[in-house]
Amino acid sequence: MEELYITSRTNPLVVSLSRLTDKKERDKTGLYIAEGFKLCKEACDQGRVRYAVLRQDRRQQEQYAALVKRCGGVPVVLSETVYEKITKDHSPDGILFVMEMESLEIPGDMTGERVCILDSIQDPGNVGTIIRTAAALGIDRVILHKCADVYNPKVIRATMGAFFRISVSKCSDLQKLIIRLQNAGRRVLAAALSQRGLTLGDAPLYPTDTLILGNEGHGIDEAVVDQCDASIKIPMTDKTESLNAAAAAAVLLWEYSKLQ
Repeated sequence: MEELYITSRTNPLVVSLSRLTDKKERDKTGLYIAEGFKLCKEACDQGRVRYAVLRQDRRQQEQYAALVKRCGGVPVVLSETVYEKITKDHSPDGILFVMEMESLEIPGDMTGERVCILDSIQDPGNVGTIIRTAAALGIDRVILHKCADVYNPKVIRATMGAFFRISVSKCSDLQKLIIRLQNAGRRVLAAALSQRGLTLGDAPLYPTDTLILGNEGHGIDEAVVDQCDASIKIPMTDKTESLNAAAAAAVLLWEYSKLQ
């Protein structure tokens, strides 16, 4: 496939790609960006690549050229100043893939999947880090409810490639989802403090449990907590009131990773 070589920052394709940092533009085009050699390598095996964009000085590097050839996307070479219009990375590798979005629908059958839910986590770094942690600790599917857009470049970057190795879905009605999970025989636990609270390390855990992890600022809505089978808390000293959402997720999911 013949490559495109662009040196103008006002080129229509360049302008369009530079707008993909905006959610409205991503939703409109169905495209998002994965940047950096590691992310592009993961994306090449798992996602659909529309454009493979190289900074001019990376054009002749063998590993970059091989990756671009393998990905199946339209190769685009940009001068350094034009590439800077698209990238938001402070230390760019000089390669990014423009990807086609996948469906974020929750499948009808999640039997056998280990699932966790993120509720109202707005920080892209936290969302991406939790997805990365979930993938590392054996979770099969992460479901997002009112969270930062999973296609935000900061989320994709924070997953460090895990986004392409784990199923991610989006939920618009958390309470309906909880009922559905409970009807399927799953116990749903909210990571929160409540009178019905279980303490991590003391309470029995089951592989079919579904954890709901909330925003560290305001936590999970009381109505959602009340609908869950129970809440679960991490035992801590009195030197701190709470953990960062990503840190709390790592502790909780580590305990679940021990279950067969």
